[in-house]
Parts: sequence; C-alpha cells; structure tokens
Amino acid sequence: MPEVPQIIGRRAVLYFGGYEKADAERQYMRLVRELKRFEGTWNVRSTAGAPQEDIAHGALTWDIDTEASNWRVRTRFHYCAWNDLIAEDFARPDWKAIPAGIAALFDFVLTGTAFRYFAVAWRYGLFFSYAIVLVAAVALAAMLAVALADGALSALGAAMPWYAELPLGVAAFWALLRWPGDLFHARYMLNDWNFASAIAWGRRTDYRRRLDMFSRLIGEVARRGDADEVLIVGHSLGAVLAAESLAGAIRDDPGLAAASPPVTVMTVGSSLLKVGLHPGATGLRRSIETVLNTPQVAWIDYTALVDVLNFYHCDPVRVLRLDAPRSPVIRTAKIRAMLSPRSYRRFRYNLLRLHRQFVMGNEVRYHYDFFMSCCGPMPMRRRIENLTLSVDNFAEDGTYLPSAQAADSASDAERTAPGREGKQTG
Repeated sequence: MPEVPQIIGRRAVLYFGGYEKADAERQYMRLVRELKRFEGTWNVRSTAGAPQEDIAHGALTWDIDTEASNWRVRTRFHYCAWNDLIAEDFARPDWKAIPAGIAALFDFVLTGTAFRYFAVAWRYGLFFSYAIVLVAAVALAAMLAVALADGALSALGAAMPWYAELPLGVAAFWALLRWPGDLFHARYMLNDWNFASAIAWGRRTDYRRRLDMFSRLIGEVARRGDADEVLIVGHSLGAVLAAESLAGAIRDDPGLAAASPPVTVMTVGSSLLKVGLHPGATGLRRSIETVLNTPQVAWIDYTALVDVLNFYHCDPVRVLRLDAPRSPVIRTAKIRAMLSPRSYRRFRYNLLRLHRQFVMGNEVRYHYDFFMSCCGPMPMRRRIENLTLSVDNFAEDGTYLPSAQAADSASDAERTAPGREGKQTG
C-alpha cells in the first residue's frame, strides 16, 4: 500500500464529466469561474493556468495553484474530454436520432433494466420514466393534432385522405418533440439514453477507443510519480468512464497501483448503475470488480437524496452482485448544506443544477467540496477516514491544522453502512 503523505503539495486529478454538449474549453471556463466561489468559501487563493490540449490522450490539461497562509498545492488537472462523442449524437439528423432514442427506451424496458431502477432506487426509476412519459405525451398530442385537422376538414365538407394521416401524424410528432419538447430536454434525453444503451451493449467503437486513450493517460500519470496523490473523479455518467478507464490501466499494468502514489476514485452523483444494471453491461461490471480487487486503490462514492439523477446510497457490489472483497466507501452529501439558503431556494426545483452542484464551488464549508478535494492540502485517504476533519482542520483564515483535531467527532455517525442511514432532507 503506497504511503499516504501527511500533507499534499502536488496532486494529479483526472476528471470525467457527464453527458453534456459543452466542449472542453467551456468546461475549463466553468471550472475557473467556480474557483472564485471556492476561494471565498475557504479563504484561499487559487489560480488556474492556461489549458493545453493533449491530443494523444483526448484531454485538456492545466495547472491550478492554491494556497493559504501555511500551505500551497499545485494540482495538475486533466479534463478527460469525450464531448466530441456527445456532439456527434446531437449532429445526427432527427430522422436517425429520434427513432434510435425511442428504441433505447424500449431496450431499457424490455431488458428489465427500468424495473431494476425502481427496485434499487425508485427516484431514479421516476427519472427514467420521465423520458417515456414525455415521448408518450408528444405522441398523444400529435394524434390529437391529426384528429383536429380531420375534424376541421370535415366541418368544411371535405375529408382527409387516409394515406395523409400517417405522414401528418409523424410530422406533428416531430414538430412537437422538437418544440416545445426541447424545452423539456426531449432530444437530450433521447440521445442520453441511446448513448447509455449503446455502451451497455458495446456498440460504440469510438467510445472504446477513447477509453483506451484515457487508460494510457492514467497509467502515464500514475507511473510518472511527480504527484503526492492521484485523484480520479467521475461525475454522473463520467463515473462509468472513470471506472472503465482505471480498470483498463490496471489490466494493462497490474503493478500500477502498487508502484504509483496513492490512487483514489471519487464518484459523485454517479450514474454507474444506470449502465451497470443493464444485462449487456458485462464489461462495466468486470471493470468495477477489477478496481475493487485492487487493494491499493481507494474508492469513495458521494450521493445526495435530492439528486434524482444519481442512485442514492446504493452499493454497486451488493446491487450488481459483484465478485469483490469490498465496496466503495459510501457517503451522503447534502446539497442544501453546500449552498446558502437563498441559492438553495433558487435551485431546489432545477434538477440538473442540483446534480451539477457536485462539481461546482460550495458557498458553505462542508465535508464534501469538489475543489477542496482537488486543490486542498488534505490527503483524500484522510478525508475518507473522517468527515468532520475535512472542515475542522481548516481555520477561518484558511490555515491547515491537521493536528488540531485528531479525535473522531460525533458527526462520524453520518458514516453509516449502506441501507442504514436515516432520512436525509438535502
């Protein structure tokens, strides 16, 4: 087991984002913007360098220098970009994309995956159902439009030819799905579920090639040994890419984790089970087993009750019945506790914004903080061991005092086993 340093001076972060159209440059600008919020919350100074494109590994890389009165951390941030694959989905013509998306919804129903969602996380089951209800509502509206058109013609003493009803219905369905359907993220949902179905069945060769690039990047970063720790972050569907990429690196070099600085996987708002529960996703399940069978790799999974796009407090080893000696360490993150009361009231019904808070700057000091995990001096293994010290070890002026609060605190009661946690409200 690699020795865990007492304080981090250099950290390598490999970040896998979710299914978003935003390109890597836009993601960089978003992260730089959120650094300002992080600075104010923790009373630190943080500066991001200019991004550099790493074409060989499909990544955008930049340095982040963060400091307070008695510490300084340089983070080498690797944004593992796959937004071009998503852009290809949105560039497809509607006559291809819409039927493919609807077929994907049927795939998740007919394979029983949708029913498994309800069995393990009913909120996520409702999230899946939203796409079906949306498509069904648009189809009913299109049928109503055809009936109204037929009625209008009948009132004028004419009749709609039978052969015109189907093309008119299809045209109405398409028009309504694009607008106002797009106001409810219809095309996004169809593309998202189609992508998930395709990677579950292993039908996206471009995706597999990108995973190979990411695996090589992880291997090179870990073997380089110029960081005190390596942190691999997977948000939303990016958790799938993080697990598969790391597993690929381990399979390519079985001694990698033992020879590298401490490696931690941090999945947040994870969609791992979105794909993992699909019967076709045998490769993903093997990848999760590979990571969990590598004892030198720590894995912490943060979920939030109010985030309907994640599987709240679900243990993938238990749910997927994996052959693994351990499970990820599962922690509850309260979105309400990360934001000011005013901001939470503003965003509480914006489900995508709540989901994205996992990788945005906190307005309140809290044990889960994306930027403090990526840029702070506290080793990830120590953050996993004691939630409270993730906050208590920092003075008001940002000073890091790791020896000031050595004892476990009462709030460690939050560190409960999966399925035993009490009701949460944020």
